[in-house]
Amino acid sequence: MSEHNMSMAVDRIGSLPDEILIHILSFVPTKQAFVTSILSKRWTHLWCFVPNLDFSDTKLKNGEDSSRFSNFVNTVFHSQDCFGSHAINSFILDIDHFFSGLLPCGTYYINGWVDILVERKVQYLNLYLHAPVNWEETIPPTLPTAIFTSTTLVVLKLCWFFMGVDFPFPFTFPSLKTLHLKDFYFHQQSDFFMLLDGCPVLQDLQLSNINRGHFDFASLLYLSSSRLKNLNRADIIDCHCIFPMKSLSNLEFLRIQLLEYDQPNDFPTFHNLIHLVINYDGDIVVQVLHHCPKLQNLELYRKLQGCNWEDEFIEEDDQENWVDSEFVPPCFSLNLTTCTIRDFAFAGLQHCHIMLAKFILKNARVLRTMTILCNKKQSKVERLLSSCPRASTTCQLSIY
Repeated sequence: MSEHNMSMAVDRIGSLPDEILIHILSFVPTKQAFVTSILSKRWTHLWCFVPNLDFSDTKLKNGEDSSRFSNFVNTVFHSQDCFGSHAINSFILDIDHFFSGLLPCGTYYINGWVDILVERKVQYLNLYLHAPVNWEETIPPTLPTAIFTSTTLVVLKLCWFFMGVDFPFPFTFPSLKTLHLKDFYFHQQSDFFMLLDGCPVLQDLQLSNINRGHFDFASLLYLSSSRLKNLNRADIIDCHCIFPMKSLSNLEFLRIQLLEYDQPNDFPTFHNLIHLVINYDGDIVVQVLHHCPKLQNLELYRKLQGCNWEDEFIEEDDQENWVDSEFVPPCFSLNLTTCTIRDFAFAGLQHCHIMLAKFILKNARVLRTMTILCNKKQSKVERLLSSCPRASTTCQLSIY
């Protein structure tokens, strides 16, 4: 584009009303919005009125980077104050190399920023601190206590924080609908339940690597299942705690990683669940499916430990047991239409994987598609499964 044409393009954008320009700037990172202040006198202060602050992909390699970044964020808040723009709808802080840059003064700055955000009634808050390589030897920053005083938060996403002993109790997030926690540590398990119990309208819960290897298996009495009656989506991966599964009975979507202490018999009946993503672990998967009568979409991914079907189903003569009407989950009869199996393994566990796939093909009466993603030996999978009888005459088997 020539310099003349570029100038005309800028002029056309500049002719738009301030409200439209501010709306456009709300979709770009704050640093880019700030740069527009040099375009012309009219643009000098427009960025100060942007209600969405995005400090994503921030890399702090040393103390100098840390100082510049902290000063910039403080400048943004101060500039908004000067021009009477106090509303902040969303705030995203994504810092890489956090521990080599922003600490030790970093938590002080973050606490101050959260104080301002809560005061300005932020609705979307995402604080993402990348855990260091030696995360097992490092204590994460303590979660700012001001967060617990917010009455306006609708979405809260946190990575690499510690919920310590100083948080105010009791507390309630009356508007919080989405809660995502990653690499998150609690002082004790009861704190985890208190947090959930303080989210009465929660709809979307995502947990990943919670209290890895440092969990106190305390009482479940702190969480009342009625408090999560609005929850319809949960993603629970690497959650090293006793999770109160009965509080999830209203889910429509569930992604879960079964660990060695999970007991499917303690699961509730998921009357509304239509999409399940779960690691395949032999008969444990089938036990869980018995609790999902309306399930339509099933995704299975590679399990972490050995298959425990070997003793019961490995013999060829015993294969008829798979069609036992009492053993087949109810969802196989009327609802299950799609099944995807990922990371199909062939390292000593191939038989139980094949048996699981055959079990589904032989008993899922309305199954439309089964998709199998292999990590090797695709032709062998095709040979073993292509001739398998199918309960559904319209089922399409795809193997990649």
